[in-house]
Amino acid sequence: MNKSKDKIKGPGKNHWLTISGGISFLIALFWATGGISAPVQAQQSGITPGNYDGFETGDWRNFRPRYVGDSDDFIRPRFDVRDEQPISGTYSLRWAGGEEKHEWLMLSNAFYFAKPMQISVNFRVDQESDLWSAGLYLMQDYDFFSGIRVQSNGIQMQVDASEWGNEPESDIKIIPGNVYQMQLELDERNRFKASILDSESGELIFEKSGISAINPVSLAIYVHTEAGSTDLLHFDDVRVNSAEYRVKSGTWTRAPIPNYVVLPRYPDVTQEEGNWVGGHSVMKTEDGRYLMWYRIRDNRQRGAGYGFAQSEDGLNWEKYENNPVFVADEQYASNEKISVLKIDGMYRAWYTVEDGGRWITLHTESEDGIHWKNHEHVIDDVLAKDAEVIYLDGKYYLYAIGPTYTDIAVYTSENGISWTYENEFNFGVHRHLAAYFEEKNSEFWLYPSAGGQGVSEAVSSDGVEFSSFLQTWSPPAVGLDDWHEAGITYLSFLRNEHGHIQNKKTLPVYYQARNTYENNIPGWLYHGGERVVLAGKFEGLYLDIPTWVKPDGSYQYEAFPFEVEKAQGLRIYTQEIARVEVAEWNPENQTMASGFIEPSSTTMVQWELRDTLPNTEFEVRINDGEILESGISDEDGYLLIRTVLNESDKYSFSLYQK
Repeated sequence: MNKSKDKIKGPGKNHWLTISGGISFLIALFWATGGISAPVQAQQSGITPGNYDGFETGDWRNFRPRYVGDSDDFIRPRFDVRDEQPISGTYSLRWAGGEEKHEWLMLSNAFYFAKPMQISVNFRVDQESDLWSAGLYLMQDYDFFSGIRVQSNGIQMQVDASEWGNEPESDIKIIPGNVYQMQLELDERNRFKASILDSESGELIFEKSGISAINPVSLAIYVHTEAGSTDLLHFDDVRVNSAEYRVKSGTWTRAPIPNYVVLPRYPDVTQEEGNWVGGHSVMKTEDGRYLMWYRIRDNRQRGAGYGFAQSEDGLNWEKYENNPVFVADEQYASNEKISVLKIDGMYRAWYTVEDGGRWITLHTESEDGIHWKNHEHVIDDVLAKDAEVIYLDGKYYLYAIGPTYTDIAVYTSENGISWTYENEFNFGVHRHLAAYFEEKNSEFWLYPSAGGQGVSEAVSSDGVEFSSFLQTWSPPAVGLDDWHEAGITYLSFLRNEHGHIQNKKTLPVYYQARNTYENNIPGWLYHGGERVVLAGKFEGLYLDIPTWVKPDGSYQYEAFPFEVEKAQGLRIYTQEIARVEVAEWNPENQTMASGFIEPSSTTMVQWELRDTLPNTEFEVRINDGEILESGISDEDGYLLIRTVLNESDKYSFSLYQK
């Protein structure tokens, strides 16, 4: 396996992930009581996830159950996390057979999959029976997968399959109580290998190879138990080793473990606080705090008020201990999305309730974001659902589903209370909304999501008339968010107190990962996959993030550049592949930039500066100060300098303004 020699800087430093938990048979109670802290290692190139602690912390929340059997009736999966005789650590994932026939996956696309890769999981069955089988699979989609399947009387490898196999290829016996490791490997030439090892002795007891055409996007733990089975199957220590980690510029990318899921939904809870975190609103305050408000769902009702969470880094979130912060008046049947701004020191929120079959918008305010008062109707004459609000120069802009479920309506207001209808767009499908104002270009951007086309975007100069809506992001084929109609929904961009961002070329977003209702899970009544996930789309060069520059002008980052300072206005282009790291960037200094560049071979390098000092001479220097080339910026502060690096080597560079 390829591994990076150096740890990633910037967001790749070590984080502590703290999950409240106590000893309990259900992971819901494990997270709901007591307290436990576990160190989580950084995401490193070539190694995912950063923590190998079994199901003690992050592993559980990055998986979800998926029914793959042939029953049309609701069958509740029988996965839980147990502290009874774990394979390692304190907890293992356990499957318990039951009266019904079961066939389920526990799957995840939270891992980074790049060839060559190796995935493994430890496995144990507790009693002797022929009513079970278990497996480990790499999945491209639900009809194309490769993996290994184990049962009491044998083992089978499947390559590029579309159905789960039944007949074992070997007669190797699985001994109850023994711990085995199922292992899959896929290299750059698509050579696929499946293995079974005795975990205690390391003895190889099964191995088979083949050629696969699969391009995996997810892994899955497979279980199958016949009706009446009392088998207990245990899984632990899921590992994915892959090629070096890369984030492609200009494409939507999910954050790596351990920060993929930032606010999970817990399994079946009964506490008043509830758990589903749909319809959230995220804000970064002027003093650098990260705040999140979200809609609560539980197992009894569609909407159960609103919760609050906060974070110091935007990655590790702590829920408010007395959630919900408020519940809609009892006259309303439910509540939906909430949008929060902070105007003149006062938090202001717009939220949706159901009133006699109508969805209407209410407004409330708070001094601290927790205690809310003055709830009043603001749009109730037509359907106005799931509002998203922006404030700019004394004017409010509100975007909501309406006046029908397949429309988007635009409203404006001088005070946030009295709204004027301005415009509407018809999509033909029901969609949720996200929006922001980009300060760099003075543009409004609107993002409908949860439609058949995934996420689309449109731009406006006045916040009312928008361009054509073009698709920008599609749900994955398989994973936590694989529902084509609503897999990536309730987007919440990391906005400031007024709903602004600085530049859309650095665009982190939180969203709700959802799954299809055809998953044998009755919608919101079960914890199938409603989690808040961190993702983003990034362009340009970020400080202390090693970046691969491709000849086509694209970049690949060795770490997810969340909340990392950007070298705004600097671009580097190369004819051959090169690795660049910008260590310093300050246009106010005489040495405005410095760092390292390591080309793969002799190459021309183009150094592009934008929005810098006009009519100013700049020099490109390398190593001990050797001047390669110089140039003078134009009246708009633009300059392009071309230099040549004559061999493959690691050079220090600086951009010097005279």
